[in-house]
Amino acid sequence: MQESKFGYRQRFIRGERMCHRFNQKANLVTVAEALRVEAGNVRTEFAQQKDLFPLADIPVVRLDEEGERELVTCSWGLLPFWWKPSAKQKTHKSFQRMTFNARGETVHEKPSYRNAFKSRRCLIPWTEFFEHGWYFSLADGEMLSANGEAVSAFGGLWESWKDPETHEPLETCTIITTAANELLEKYHPKKRMPVILRDEESQQRWLSPDTVERPSIEDLFQPIPADVMTHWEAVA
Repeated sequence: MQESKFGYRQRFIRGERMCHRFNQKANLVTVAEALRVEAGNVRTEFAQQKDLFPLADIPVVRLDEEGERELVTCSWGLLPFWWKPSAKQKTHKSFQRMTFNARGETVHEKPSYRNAFKSRRCLIPWTEFFEHGWYFSLADGEMLSANGEAVSAFGGLWESWKDPETHEPLETCTIITTAANELLEKYHPKKRMPVILRDEESQQRWLSPDTVERPSIEDLFQPIPADVMTHWEAVA
């Protein structure tokens, strides 16, 4: 099996998981403006990047202790604060390889995600994502940035885990998935797609600390309409 630069078996990922690869090609100023982050709360030097895979450091927008949005980086693959090494999963990376996506239907129930779902929801900025030889993005006019890239946000969760030996924190995240819309279901064998929060109102509701239970944001798990998306075949 072909290995990615992060050690992933590509056949496994392509067949089972979504979303496992995306681009974030907008600069930090554009991302901050699009997702309403004040310049002083940009706490990362993340550069525009293509081909982001699980275990990579990716940009995340979350609320800080004062309830203001901040832009940081997290390792892609959620690691709950309570995780400890075991015979089956000796390293945190082995656990993260199983948690870079969280199913929207059960994210509020599963032990790995339920605590983060209540109080650590986040936005994950993106410009394009990849699936089975095709790129997908928002159509023209959907949150276009100054350089022409359509900046949007995946619905995500974040966590902070402390290494028991070094006491260093490791901040991680996951992308939530839902049933595919009419476009994506043609390409993904499991008929899945990311939860996409494409406007300020949905992003604000997703981040709101007042929301701790699922019913008030149930509608945000619905797939976005296919007609607001565009796609094109990847060129080798």
